Amino acid sequence: MAEVLITLAIIGVVAALTIPSLIQSYKKSVVETRLAKFYSVMNNAIRMAEIDYGPQDTWTDYYENDEFDDDYNRLFEKGEKYDAHINKYFAPYLKIVGSEEIRNVGTPQKVYYLSDGTAFSFNLHENREINFFPFGNPKKCLASGKWSSCSFCFAFLPTGGIREYKYNFSNGMQPTLFMWDGDEESLMTHTTNGCKNGNGWYCTEIIRRNGWKIPKDYPRKL
Repeated sequence: MAEVLITLAIIGVVAALTIPSLIQSYKKSVVETRLAKFYSVMNNAIRMAEIDYGPQDTWTDYYENDEFDDDYNRLFEKGEKYDAHINKYFAPYLKIVGSEEIRNVGTPQKVYYLSDGTAFSFNLHENREINFFPFGNPKKCLASGKWSSCSFCFAFLPTGGIREYKYNFSNGMQPTLFMWDGDEESLMTHTTNGCKNGNGWYCTEIIRRNGWKIPKDYPRKL
């Protein structure tokens, strides 16, 4: 009996040590696979839309910039406009199974759910940033504020116009490089958007540059 209890105790210790590692490894694999797929599917949709509507840099009706009221408070009332853009340029080439507006966590979002269980969203004040949720469940993710852990930031600016996004102009959907100075090291260390020192927006670009594999020194827990 004592030997059985000792064996069970050892099994319990081993499980306690290995299961968290296995879970983390699984999450890492899911993120890598789904990030690469989302990037491919979205850019393929853009290429297909270009066949129907011409080069993306002529899509002058697509982009919606920030709007403000008389007191310069940002407006969050663009859900219908985004639906029109998505239905025209993306939906015919994607498997969207539903959508909703989420307003009670962080920045209000228009969320689109895909058939593979993932989701993506736009802020309801502009549609240049695209937030991708590899595990789905955007409400929980947005409430946590864990950028580049449960959500990853991309940008799509077909016609340009904002100098802080110069690396994203007319280049399909790419990881966001808002305010990037061109220095590779700052992808980690940038105080505002860096993967390690900032809000994590640049983490997606770091993963892309690593062949859609999360590097060993990735500073955020999935």
